[in-house]
Amino acid sequence: MPRLFVALSVPETVREALTLCQGGLPDARWIDPSDYHVTLAFIGDVDAGTADRAAEELERIEAAPFDVALETYGAFLGDHGHSVHVRAALTPPLEELHHSCNGALRAAGITPEARNYAPHITVARLKRSSEPYVGPWLDGRAYAGPKTFRVESFGLFSAKAGRGGGPYDEAIRFPLTG
Repeated sequence: MPRLFVALSVPETVREALTLCQGGLPDARWIDPSDYHVTLAFIGDVDAGTADRAAEELERIEAAPFDVALETYGAFLGDHGHSVHVRAALTPPLEELHHSCNGALRAAGITPEARNYAPHITVARLKRSSEPYVGPWLDGRAYAGPKTFRVESFGLFSAKAGRGGGPYDEAIRFPLTG
C-alpha cells in the first residue's frame, strides 16, 4: 500500500538556502533537500484503488498560480512528532488550495487530517533528546533565503519503501491554470 500525501514542490533556490541551516542541533536527522516540500494534505497508507480515486479528484481542482511566502524557522515538539521547519505564511490562495485538496480527498472516500493547517517545510526530524537544544538553535537562526516562490502546480507524492520521512517520489503533478 502506498503512503501518499499532496504537496507543493520547493524550487532549487529555496532548497539551497535551507541546506545552509543544517548542523548544530544534536540528534537531528536532516532532511535531504530533494525531499523538501510544503504538505497540502496527508493521505496515509491506502490501497491502489483509493489512490487512483484520490488522483482523479485532485485532477479536478481549479486554482490559479500563486506565491508562497516563507517566514522564519520554527519547531514542532508535541505529540505529533518533533521537527524543525521554516514556516510558510497561510495566505488565502494557499489556504484555498489546502481546502480544495481536502474536499477532493473526501470525494475519494478519504478522511482528511483534523489538525489545523500549518504550512511549513520540514528541514530536520528530531529525537526527544534534541528538545533542550531547539530553543537556542532557533534563536541563532534566521531564514535568509528567497522569501517567496511561485507555485504553478501541486503533486501527489508517495514515500518510497523504508522508514518514514523520505525519500519521496512525485507520482502525479497537477498544473494550476485557473
